[in-house]
Amino acid sequence: MKKNFLSFFLVIGLFLSYAGSVFACDFCLLSQGISPLETLNGAGVRVNERYTSLDKVYNGTHKISNPGAKEEFWTTELTGFYAVTEDLMVLGVVPLKKTRMKGELMVNPDGTVDLDPMKGRESGLGDVALIGRYSFFKKHTLDTTTTIAGLLGVKFATGKTDGKADNGEYLDSHIQLGTGSTDYIIGVSLSHSVQKISLSANLLGTLTTEGEFGNKKHRFGNAVNYDVTAKYRVYPADLGSRGPQFFIALGVNGELREREKTDGVKDPNSGGNTTYLSPGIQAVVAPHWVFELSYQQAIYHNLYGIQLGENHKATGGVTYLF
Repeated sequence: MKKNFLSFFLVIGLFLSYAGSVFACDFCLLSQGISPLETLNGAGVRVNERYTSLDKVYNGTHKISNPGAKEEFWTTELTGFYAVTEDLMVLGVVPLKKTRMKGELMVNPDGTVDLDPMKGRESGLGDVALIGRYSFFKKHTLDTTTTIAGLLGVKFATGKTDGKADNGEYLDSHIQLGTGSTDYIIGVSLSHSVQKISLSANLLGTLTTEGEFGNKKHRFGNAVNYDVTAKYRVYPADLGSRGPQFFIALGVNGELREREKTDGVKDPNSGGNTTYLSPGIQAVVAPHWVFELSYQQAIYHNLYGIQLGENHKATGGVTYLF
């Protein structure tokens, strides 16, 4: 048991020491549910819909005037999961994406910003991911349940990277459906429940390789996503009661990201940190269904250089357990 806890805190320490220079990952535990270690049991499928809006411009921590640039992202994730053993689970994530850009933010050498009026949109298959999750610590008492799991995975370069804007130019790397790179995923997840209250904490990192967009070589920075969420059962008062269960949740989560490189040159206006406050609701209709809805409002930005920052995200998911 001591070795298991030592391994867990070692992984936590490695992530926190590295978090100062990491890039956001689109394949994170946030999209697997409010409390993934409690809802993903046995085998099943999950359909998750996520919307993200970027329409504010930041210089570091300060919001500045936006000349009119806006980016929007819709992602439908299809996740299948299967428990190979009691402790080992395999997950496959297939994203269907729709991206839209209305004007591109241009940063001048003197630090002022302009708008390139180009517009564009893309839709189709994104980058598929395959993840293995192993629960290396479990403890049950009469009142509490604690689980700690580690994750390893690969994100494959299945999404298109040659989408073009209305003026014939290649769309920015963020608007493309894929990254053009094979990336590696590592993470850790903890869940602890006491009667009506449960707490989950997740860290997920991505180690990237060089990809492309259009006719340029491009590399997204390495990434860490972090999440701490508390969940409270509002119904029923007694778990022995039959019928559905309803929960409310409140979490703090965020994305830490490293600067990107295009043709080997680092982009000074990329990367940084965004932190969100995330209320949510969950309904569990035993034995098969889990319904979830959450909203993520950005409450803190610390972005490198000058760039568009995320304003909010909205996520809804339905899980069916076989």
